[in-house]
Amino acid sequence: MLRRRISKAGVVLALALACATSAHAESSLDAVRARGLIRVGVKTDAPPFGFIDARGHPVGFEVDLARFFARVLFDDEGRARLVPVTTSTRFAELQAGRVDLLLATVTATEQRRTVAELSDPYFTSGSLILVARDTRLGTLGEAAGRKVAVVKGSVQEADVAELQPRAILITVGSLAAGAHAVRSGQADAFLYDDVAVLALARRDPALRVTGAPIRPRPYVAAARKEDTGLIRWVNGWLAKMRRDGTYRGLWRRYFTPFESHLVGA
Repeated sequence: MLRRRISKAGVVLALALACATSAHAESSLDAVRARGLIRVGVKTDAPPFGFIDARGHPVGFEVDLARFFARVLFDDEGRARLVPVTTSTRFAELQAGRVDLLLATVTATEQRRTVAELSDPYFTSGSLILVARDTRLGTLGEAAGRKVAVVKGSVQEADVAELQPRAILITVGSLAAGAHAVRSGQADAFLYDDVAVLALARRDPALRVTGAPIRPRPYVAAARKEDTGLIRWVNGWLAKMRRDGTYRGLWRRYFTPFESHLVGA
């Protein structure tokens, strides 16, 4: 009799936990609707995904994506509260509840799936090497004994350690800092996401991009763990954007100059 009661108690507890998890998953999107705005972590130092234009306004592919989500939620793109984040701060902002969603060049990895809910991909990015215009360094394989800069906390940090362990790894805080390290001679190369370094090289004749894309991976939106309702909603709209041509329009606006160098959408 006692075992039967314990067994029933366990079933009741499991059902209660399942209901609580389901309620949390659905309530995240309800909370956004009730608040009347969606808080989205975006980058302001990673053109063309997120940057500040000449008028001091945030713009970019992921910024437009955030505003699109606000428009379909509230019929008002101004209901997207854009919260500046960096590679090193973005997940801390998410876990602290200061943003509902990250659209901040988040590469999907198994480790990140353990700490956040990740959406379906909306971009595929490989890493490319940024070097000084006159350098002979062409590939990561040639970087043994050379100083290679990466953004701290990025997937490239682990990639260099694994693919070229004989390189001298230098960590920097941002895309701009990586470019400065190459420009000033503090680093022989900077490894980062393809579009970002292609955009840098396009603006700065002292720099160039070399090599083939390294380890292409998808970019995804990220929400807090168990915010599955919000992620399902994001996935639904990403699929609709692809069907109705909205996604292709955004792609052309920001990526046409680099299209021949990219892995794909």
